[in-house]
Amino acid sequence: MLKYIFSFFKNTVIIPKADRLYYFLIYILFVSLLSSCMGVKFLKTNEKILHSQSIKGAKGFKMEDIESLYENKPNKRLPLLPVAPYIYLYQDGLRKFDPEKYEAKKEKLRKKYERKIEKANDNSKKEKKLQAKLVRKIDKQDKNIKEGNLGMRIGEPLAVYDTTLERVTVEKLKSYFDSRGYFNAEVSYSTEPIGEKMVKVIYEVNRRKYYLIDSIYYGISDSKVKNLLISTNTSAHVQKGHVYNQENIVKERERITDLMLNNGYYDFNRQFLNFQVDTAYLGNNKVTIGILIKNPPKKEGYKVYKLDSVIFTTDADIKGVRSTRQQATYNTVSYQFYKKRYAKRLMDWRVFIYPDSIYSKANTLETQRQFSNLDIFKFINVNYDTTGGKFIANIFTSPLQKYQTSTEGGINVSQGLPGPFVNFNLKNRNTFKGLEVMELNGRVGFEGLGGASKSGNGYSSLEYGVNLTFTFPQFLFPFGEKFKSRIGRYNPQTKIISGLTYTDRPEYLRSNISSSMSYNWQNRQDRIYNLTIADVSYIISDITSESFRKTLEEYKAQGNNLINSFSNSFVSSTKFAVINNYNDYGNKKQKSSYLRYSLEVGGNLFKLLGEQYLEEGVEQFQFAKIRTDYRSTVPINSKESFAYRFHVGYALPYGENKTLPYEKFFFAGGSNSVRAWEPRRLGPGSYYPADTLGNYSNNFEQQGEILFESSIEYRHKIFGFVYGAIFVDAGNIWTVREDGSRPGAHFEFDRFYKEIAVGSGYGLRFDFNFLLMRFDVGMKIYDPSGPPGAKFIGDAGFKDPSYKNYERLVFNIGIGYPF
Repeated sequence: MLKYIFSFFKNTVIIPKADRLYYFLIYILFVSLLSSCMGVKFLKTNEKILHSQSIKGAKGFKMEDIESLYENKPNKRLPLLPVAPYIYLYQDGLRKFDPEKYEAKKEKLRKKYERKIEKANDNSKKEKKLQAKLVRKIDKQDKNIKEGNLGMRIGEPLAVYDTTLERVTVEKLKSYFDSRGYFNAEVSYSTEPIGEKMVKVIYEVNRRKYYLIDSIYYGISDSKVKNLLISTNTSAHVQKGHVYNQENIVKERERITDLMLNNGYYDFNRQFLNFQVDTAYLGNNKVTIGILIKNPPKKEGYKVYKLDSVIFTTDADIKGVRSTRQQATYNTVSYQFYKKRYAKRLMDWRVFIYPDSIYSKANTLETQRQFSNLDIFKFINVNYDTTGGKFIANIFTSPLQKYQTSTEGGINVSQGLPGPFVNFNLKNRNTFKGLEVMELNGRVGFEGLGGASKSGNGYSSLEYGVNLTFTFPQFLFPFGEKFKSRIGRYNPQTKIISGLTYTDRPEYLRSNISSSMSYNWQNRQDRIYNLTIADVSYIISDITSESFRKTLEEYKAQGNNLINSFSNSFVSSTKFAVINNYNDYGNKKQKSSYLRYSLEVGGNLFKLLGEQYLEEGVEQFQFAKIRTDYRSTVPINSKESFAYRFHVGYALPYGENKTLPYEKFFFAGGSNSVRAWEPRRLGPGSYYPADTLGNYSNNFEQQGEILFESSIEYRHKIFGFVYGAIFVDAGNIWTVREDGSRPGAHFEFDRFYKEIAVGSGYGLRFDFNFLLMRFDVGMKIYDPSGPPGAKFIGDAGFKDPSYKNYERLVFNIGIGYPF
């Protein structure tokens, strides 16, 4: 079937322009192919296939919301192709489906396991195991009977057009527009034939005039509650003069409920809150909304609950201890414990409920959230007790294991090539009895990298190292106690990390002794700040490849100081970064996004403290570096979504050596970059990498100081755990200064847009819940390094045989989504 479609498109490209009869014949051929690929042969007499649905008059509304109301659902098709393969999977499974065979298999299984159970000889443990196994196998056969065989479950039945379902859809659409303020909207539908056996449905909405909220009144007998709502009505979701929208009613219900629960009304229930919507009283497309709050049963009003005491039990799940718990009070909170483990002063910074304060749901949840962030406790529960005429808050926690070890091994995929690794982790919680966490991490692994020279050498980087990390639940800085207490809700942390890393690559050996101190905090749940006060490294490098050394020396002779990046060096920097995660980035239900931007300044630390502390001949690097990474996913429906990314960066080396530490350069190409180029082999600019004979050669990684990358993906579910993606990537790197060793590498405003490489391709994703494996194949569409007439895929010279070793198709392996 598909070969006929591909043949059709191929032939239409090479056949010269014909007359009207030619185009008419092409149309007839296309319609016939379309019908055959959509499963028409499976139709019964007088049946038609629902090909597609559209709606008119719904501009400005979310199409995914409207499409979810359609009762008739067309069959899923392959992207950009009129092919519905799931029909054929289902029909093939249906042809083989035999319920009697599964019933017979069930009976056979019962007899088989009855014999095994008889032979168990009163071994109850073995008998229970056999019984459980039988139940699982019977359940599998019942699933086959109820849901069909594998082909039927993966595939889907033919989408037969049903007029009864259309009438249901019309009613649902009418209700939808009612809920958006168009109470007089009219909805109708019509059909258009596609060929003889398929139909397209078109819904048409005549919205008429919308209804405005003319007045809002309160039916609240408790005057204090009424005044509270009136005093906060500027933040209400329901406002006079706005178009009526049922979604705003739902939001206002949530707002009022939270408002009551955050102002001491502990016994308030959303069932006491009702909205009365009247469209007939005023007429003339106006709505009156009443906000009604009933008093609690058998009460004349609402009570404001004030805490009498707060009791914090730090080891709630410990049992079997004969001694009684000790008690201690700090800042009016009573702490109970069998063993004193934690500094009460630090605990107090994360508690936001106190005696004599009114009940607040927000402060309750904030207390739970802040203690959950510490990685110290198994759980954090807050219960309220109203018995005996007292209002008591009970906070219950229980410690996690003080010492925890873990070892993991696996395959790490970096820049498209896999490499095995082993990690070891030792964690010590509450190290100094101040809620600290100490972690010792060791790692040995082959990084999946192409060589800095010689492309395609897998497992070319052996790396091992160890890191020691201390995480403190506060800012280690001489701030006052009141200040530290006030910022407790911002989840302040100080991280001190020291480590040693050794890297063995074909071109060089590199040892890195590093240490850093950073502050992390959050002013809201979707935003994290990171301030790295100092990140220092002492790097010892040894170039082991003579050809690599020779190349670096040739670069230096032409003004490229990259060789300085491979000298023994001291690297220091200060960095500030902000990470925004909107709507839980990557969720499949609503639009979400991720934005990270950072500023890093390097080399000024020792300029400030004095260079006399450094050994002679040790390189220093002064640089400034900024980068921004924006990503977004937009679900179309439960099985399809769009995702896109923009990633830009700029680094300026301004020290005497005019270069960056090698790890601070930008690179492009690979499984998480522009996928039609090999890892780190794209760019810079229009530079054409050539060997001494002038032939194309990508033996060396290409580094730059300016980066631009963008990608877009259409992601779709194929079946089960298998997903697919059509993608387009664009980007490149450039240098900030002229580079005599790489002509065309320099960034210039009047030509950089001509040097943006473009690649496209298709990828498969295997989502195993705990792991997502990705296989992408990228094809070069536009290569700025090519000679004139050979840059674009449509150019005649793009397939020039002088491009020896030039790969137009690049295969990538990755773990997780590329962005």
